[in-house]
Parts: sequence; C-alpha cells; structure tokens
Amino acid sequence: MGDPNKGKKGSKAGSLLLVGLLAVVGVGVAGYLKPDLPVVGPLVSGFFKKGAAGVDQSGVYKVVIKTAAVSPAEFNEGETVDLQVSVKQFRDGKEISEWTSNQYGDRLATVGKDTITATWADRPFEVQWRTGDTFKVTMWDYKGGSKELCVWETAANAKEFPLAGTHSFDLIMGKPPRPGGTNQVVLESSRTGDIPPANNP
Repeated sequence: MGDPNKGKKGSKAGSLLLVGLLAVVGVGVAGYLKPDLPVVGPLVSGFFKKGAAGVDQSGVYKVVIKTAAVSPAEFNEGETVDLQVSVKQFRDGKEISEWTSNQYGDRLATVGKDTITATWADRPFEVQWRTGDTFKVTMWDYKGGSKELCVWETAANAKEFPLAGTHSFDLIMGKPPRPGGTNQVVLESSRTGDIPPANNP
C-alpha cells in the first residue's frame, strides 16, 4: 500500500520552496530599491556592481565640469587669477580630442577678495570612450599667460568612464598643496549612447 501522507508531504515541501523563493526575490527587490537598508542593501548592491563590472562600458558620454577650485593660499594676496580647465583624450598614445574652457571667456578672481572657483555647468561636451582610453585634465591660470596649476591623468585600466565625481589634486604648481585648501575638479557624466559603427572598428 502507498503512503497516504506522501502526497501531503510533497505538497508541503513545494509550498515551503515557493515561500522561500518569494522571500529571496522580495529581499533582492528591497535591497535593489533601497541600497541603504542594513545588511541587505550592501549585499544586493555589491551583487549588481560585480555583474556590471564585466560589462563593456564603452560608449558616448556627456561630461559637465561642475566646479573647479584652487585654494587662494596658493597665490599672492591681491593677485588676479583666471582659472581655466582643459581636457585631452588619448588612445594608443595619440591625442584624439580636446576641450578647453577658455573658449567660453574669462573666470577672473582676486585673491583675498574672491573664491578661486569656476564652473561650466552650462557647457557640456561629448566624448567617445573605449576601455583603455585615458584623459588628462589640467587646471590653468590664464591671467598674463598660461600657468599650469595642476594635472590629473586617468588610469588606462579604468573599467568605468573615468570623468566623473570629485578629484583632488596632489600637486599644485609642482608642489604639495598648502594644508586646509580645496584644490579639486568636480565632474558629472552620463552615457548617451553607443559609439557609431563607423568610429567603432
């Protein structure tokens, strides 16, 4: 004779499996929608980041320089500074594109009176980026000539588009910056599409 409870046991196991599966899905959705949830949020966020790490991030990106800043302590009192930024892109050791802020006019500031800051939030520019491409971001003082203030070169092994976030400069005019000053560039970027086939061999 068959076990009369066999069907009931199978049904109960199936129900438990379904409940467990729904719980896992629910936790995953909660962690994805609210990455700040304790324990669950970081775990789920980390899972999706690892998955995205293997995806090619090459494409066309729109970039905005939100803020460029140099500490007034790096200049003489009363000095006039024209803070500008240039961006150069390199592929296989060759320069392939460039954006310069000085085409949009002066950004004059007087040391001791003004903050040495500038923004080009209304001047976005587009670049085509492939994994392995690098950028060189330079801040200049164009008042009375072109004085190089600080340089940031992105890493060739970057897995994600590097022109994003806040970058602080380690050297100002070739020397360590004075303590307590703000010497940085803040960038925002967004991927706008794939690289056109004609430019993507």
